[in-house]
Amino acid sequence: MNTLPDRLRFAREQLNLSQQQVADAVGMKQPSYYQLEAGKSKRSRFINDIAKVLETNVDWLMYGEGENTPKPSRDDLMQKIKDIEGRDTGESHPVPKGTVSAEMSSSSGMVPILSWVAAGSWSNVEPVTFEDAIGYAPRPANLSKYGFALRVQGQSMLPEFKPDDIIYVEPMAGLLTIKDSDLVVVQCNDDSEATFKQLVIGETSDDMYLKPLNPNWHEQRMMPMGECNLVGKVVGKYVEY
Repeated sequence: MNTLPDRLRFAREQLNLSQQQVADAVGMKQPSYYQLEAGKSKRSRFINDIAKVLETNVDWLMYGEGENTPKPSRDDLMQKIKDIEGRDTGESHPVPKGTVSAEMSSSSGMVPILSWVAAGSWSNVEPVTFEDAIGYAPRPANLSKYGFALRVQGQSMLPEFKPDDIIYVEPMAGLLTIKDSDLVVVQCNDDSEATFKQLVIGETSDDMYLKPLNPNWHEQRMMPMGECNLVGKVVGKYVEY
């Protein structure tokens, strides 16, 4: 099982599921799922949901890495933390086999820095856990407990945001709270990674688009918001020296 199609087919057949059943379970069209198993598509924004339905691990499904077992959900990790805290107060809680301690940002005053792939998953309410954190940054006062951080990639947001600057993202900001010129993180089409841009709102939805802050960037009018999912609003920046 050296390829994504091989692993998809193996995991699906282990559960005696049809391609249509998997597609229906994750909310995608069967032809789109077929493209993945046929090797005609290399990735999909539904991959986390597919892994969950197939009861397997995303890393194993995509890259053949790790074990063919699912990663714990955010709720699972929260319960593990409660179990650990309960033991500290003298309460007795059995610890499931394989439990590992996980530092939760809300208790440490730190915010998890996620990868751009994990941020893209967040927009679909897929199981992003603190195992996906690639680092931590100090928590600002204006960020909810669901907030997270990202490291800026590329030069499209220069000069205000340089590569490796840390931005804080508020995922609880709804579409109705977003205003013209706000900085947002979105996931467009079937991209697995999210992107960071400024939102421009015109008089109609057709006039809504994304733009870089860098005036020298080659593409000044980018993917319409109608084809994107809002991951969150950028509410601040943290620079390391």
